[in-house]
Amino acid sequence: MTLYKFRGLQTEHDYNRVIDIIENGFYCNDILGFNDMNEGVYTNNTQNQGVTLSEKQQYKICSFSGVQALKSELMWGHYANTGRGIIIEVDIEDCRNIKQVKYDSNENLNSIEDILTNKSKEWAYEDEYRYLSTDQLDNNKVKIGQIIKIHFGTPYEKLLNYQEIKEKHENLKKYHQLRENLKDFCTEKNIEYQDFEF
Repeated sequence: MTLYKFRGLQTEHDYNRVIDIIENGFYCNDILGFNDMNEGVYTNNTQNQGVTLSEKQQYKICSFSGVQALKSELMWGHYANTGRGIIIEVDIEDCRNIKQVKYDSNENLNSIEDILTNKSKEWAYEDEYRYLSTDQLDNNKVKIGQIIKIHFGTPYEKLLNYQEIKEKHENLKKYHQLRENLKDFCTEKNIEYQDFEF
C-alpha cells in the first residue's frame, strides 16, 4: 500500500521535523491533538455506550492520505503550507494497523476503532488513512513503511510573472532554500524526489 503525508516546509522548524520523520519515524497523536472539532464523537448505542475518552486516548494515531488527495488544492493549502511544502510518499507492507477513514454519520459506530476512523463528509477530500496502535512508542514516533519519494510543492511556477513573485515573496524564497537543502539530504539518503506539478 502506498500512502502520503503532507508537511509544510516554510521554516527551519518545519525542515527539522521532516528530517526527524525520515530518520526516526512519524509522530503519532491521540484524538485530542487533531483539528476536527468532532474527532471521536459518536451516537450512543447498546454496543458502544461503555466507551470512554481514556480508552480512545490509548490509541496513538498518525494520519496519511490516499492517492486521491495528491492533487487536492485544499490538502496542499491546509497541510503543506499553501504549496510551500512536501508530500512524503510511503510504501507500507505491513498494513495491519492501517485503517481507511469512512466519511459518514456518527451513528452505528460500535467499537473504538469504528469511532476513531469515522469523520463527517466535510472531510472526504482528505482521503484519509490512519495508523492506529495501542503499543507503547518511543517519543510517540513509529517507522511506518519505507519512505520512497518526496514530492515538492511548486506554487506559482507556471505563472508568467513567477520570477517577479519569487523576488517579492520572502516566504517563497525561504521555501526554495529549504527545498534545495532537503533535496541534498534526500540524495544522501537515496530517497527519490520530484517537483509536483499542479
